[in-house]
Amino acid sequence: MNTQETISEIARRLPFLHRRDVRDVIEVLVELWQAELTKPDGQVRLTGLGKLYVETHTLKASGIIRQKLLEKHGRAAPRTILRRVLRFSPSDKLLIAMKMSTDGETDDE
Repeated sequence: MNTQETISEIARRLPFLHRRDVRDVIEVLVELWQAELTKPDGQVRLTGLGKLYVETHTLKASGIIRQKLLEKHGRAAPRTILRRVLRFSPSDKLLIAMKMSTDGETDDE
């Protein structure tokens, strides 16, 4: 489901809201979540859905990565690099819903 589909579905379920108003709310949510996820320990928790967060790892630059950094920056090449990983941890409620939606299905279907 993309942004437009989400806006359409919300507007359909809440007919007293205009699509423009729903779009504005979605835009504000995205701005808030982006700001939160750029913080060092930022996370977005949504009841019934789960937690979205960013992990930051400091890695030693070695091998081909180190070579590429030396080519690009010369002696000023950093010895470490930061890797940011976006993670999602589903809520128990979502996990149960997912299990219920796949009960009875097999890999052959």
